[in-house]
Amino acid sequence: MMFHLATTPIPAEASTQEFIFGAPYWLWGLIPLILLLVLRRRKGTTASIAHPTIRFVEPHLRQPSNLAGRVGPILLTLAAMALVVALARPQWMHKHEEQLVSGIDIMVACDLSGSMVARDMVFTTQDEFGRKRNVEVDRLTAAKHVIGEFIDGRPNDRIGLVAFAGKAKLCSPLTLDHSILNHIIAQFYLASRDPFGRGVRPGYMVEDGTAIGTAIASAATRLDERHDTKSKVIILVTDGANNRGSISPIDAAKQAAALGIKIFTIAIGKDDRISSHTADVDTFDEKTLQEIAHITGGRFYRASSGTRLLKAFASIDKLEKTDARRRTFISYDELFPYPLAAAIVLMLLGMLISLLRPRSAP
Repeated sequence: MMFHLATTPIPAEASTQEFIFGAPYWLWGLIPLILLLVLRRRKGTTASIAHPTIRFVEPHLRQPSNLAGRVGPILLTLAAMALVVALARPQWMHKHEEQLVSGIDIMVACDLSGSMVARDMVFTTQDEFGRKRNVEVDRLTAAKHVIGEFIDGRPNDRIGLVAFAGKAKLCSPLTLDHSILNHIIAQFYLASRDPFGRGVRPGYMVEDGTAIGTAIASAATRLDERHDTKSKVIILVTDGANNRGSISPIDAAKQAAALGIKIFTIAIGKDDRISSHTADVDTFDEKTLQEIAHITGGRFYRASSGTRLLKAFASIDKLEKTDARRRTFISYDELFPYPLAAAIVLMLLGMLISLLRPRSAP
């Protein structure tokens, strides 16, 4: 399978091969021929009129030819059957489907700041007995799960990843290899205390904080490298307010808008200060996130639970649809010459045997 640039249709090809008959109604002609072949030379009913024996003339009659009396007619019957199959037009049908896709370029920017450790995201699931239950996970686990599902649901789009905390890091450029994206997302982790008492173990992003403007600028730079894409989108998932970086989120949003990039912002988690670990971290700035979305023509989503986070990504999925058209090409390989040739050979062989050998005696 080959993929091309996003504005050039991306063909997703599939081919199948099937054996069919172009005129299958001719196959009904096989039934009388099969009956003729099976019932040939079977004994009929006993004669109702007595006749004298002719054993005394038997020695003077010419012996019947088994080859002419049996094999010859069988060959002619098989020739007729082969001719019927040829008239039914056996074929190999080749069906080639080509899906023309005009994809969307999407950069996902995920917050990996320390506050993402907060365990306040609740998903409603079902247990093995079909009963509903609530599962509580931390914000990062919720984001990883939903982002992964979103990526899996858009196989025809190029998607890239940016992780950010005190700084922004390009984790993956735009790619159609979504398996590598899921592998990278699985490696996202937060700082934690070493179980052996050696202090705090650094997370995926060493420098803590929330550099939203830098993350937007990094994602927009990657999207701007492509000039032939139908639509360019940034999905920003964060639970904090901008407190790091040299560029403000509003300035970064204005630059992204000038490049034709839409930004969908998602505020994840409950809006309250949590734990001593993040006591110096501000809660997210909803007004700024709304302004970012407004400037670029995107939307702002408030995801205070796992269910709301799922709905936010589902909404984005519906708003940014990939165009897809399907074309089907069908070709046929005619196979009737083979049974036709067999019919001719069998017919000639049967006639030849009948000519060279005398017919069976009555």
